[in-house]
Amino acid sequence: MSEYISREEIEEAQQEEMRDLLLDAFSGHSVIFEIYSRRGWLERLFTPKILSMDNEALYTTQQVADICETQAYVIKNKRRELLDYLNPTILGEGSTKIYKHNYISVFKMKMIVGLTGEGSEYTIPQLKEIISGGVTRSNPSTGANESSNELLLKVLQKLENFEKFERLIESDEFFQDIEKRVKQTSQQLLIEDSKIEAEAKQSAIDLYEKILSSSTTISDKELFLVELSSLESKYPQHAYTIRLYKTSAEDKILRYKQDEKELNILNLKQEVNELFEEYDRTKDEAERDAVRDKIKKLANENPDLSFEIRLWLSTAGQKKKSFFKRLFS
Repeated sequence: MSEYISREEIEEAQQEEMRDLLLDAFSGHSVIFEIYSRRGWLERLFTPKILSMDNEALYTTQQVADICETQAYVIKNKRRELLDYLNPTILGEGSTKIYKHNYISVFKMKMIVGLTGEGSEYTIPQLKEIISGGVTRSNPSTGANESSNELLLKVLQKLENFEKFERLIESDEFFQDIEKRVKQTSQQLLIEDSKIEAEAKQSAIDLYEKILSSSTTISDKELFLVELSSLESKYPQHAYTIRLYKTSAEDKILRYKQDEKELNILNLKQEVNELFEEYDRTKDEAERDAVRDKIKKLANENPDLSFEIRLWLSTAGQKKKSFFKRLFS
């Protein structure tokens, strides 16, 4: 009598096979995977939907969202930021471009989704920095090269030190350790370190406030931003704090540029409307040519609105004034 294998047993075997494939691909080759492993979170990754993947299939964005138990727009946003790491298959070009993900790419997305987002421990920029260390540059399915392994070891050592500190600070050992370090370290070294930390923070704050100041031009703000970036090399131990100020300053400068551009466009529209009215008051062709030359100059100096300005020039004297106003409304 032949032994009967149930459907449940087949599915369980397939899931175990997928688990083994993913462990072989990521264990020891991915810092992100190590974060989950060291914190005992692997079961958050090995969900029934993840383990039910087909290792030969390519999944659409919506299918990836379903497997990762999130929304499609979340997948699109994170893929846009970490495209090289996810390495999806790209079909088509331009507006017809389609992304397909194999099981390796889907699992990477699952790890990213679990570590980022509202209330999570990491931001996308922080995760990018971890990835850019080189630990995931090679394809996990093909193994890491010697250089990647060295980088992986360094990052894992930093991660392990951080986790030890995290556990330490949650226990009485933290305070005991602080007391021990104070006794072992000279008072002068502690004072010097405190001075450097205060100096780094104050330097970052001073430059950040200059960037936010209404009395500085955008060109000045960009120069101050360069100075702010250079502080990371000057104070490497405080680079993370400095980088927070830098990121915020970059966002502020971008907004200033957008506001300035919108103001320039409004002023330009007003200037062109005044020239149009001047054109209506001209008495002969010579005066009209002079007005046209002024508008041509504006078009050359403002290429963003060059098309609209030149379109009016080609129809000046033939269209009604309301038509021109609609172009710039």
